[in-house]
Amino acid sequence: MRSRGYPVGDFEERVEDISVDHAPVVEHYRTAHVIALASEREETTTEDLRQAMRHYRALFEDLLEVRDEAPRRMEAGR
Repeated sequence: MRSRGYPVGDFEERVEDISVDHAPVVEHYRTAHVIALASEREETTTEDLRQAMRHYRALFEDLLEVRDEAPRRMEAGR
């Protein structure tokens, strides 16, 4: 995120900055962050962590302007 010009300090500041150019993925970022905090408290399952990775992937694909459909096709059983 730093290399894309976003500060890496305060979470809420990052959310505000990201929402300007990447509003559709802000909720992905928030959800992944909640899961990451729960993980620090050892309150997550493997499925929770998998979901967090999917949310982070949506964020980073948008930040990098990458659209890799192959993983989604594999997950959908196509």
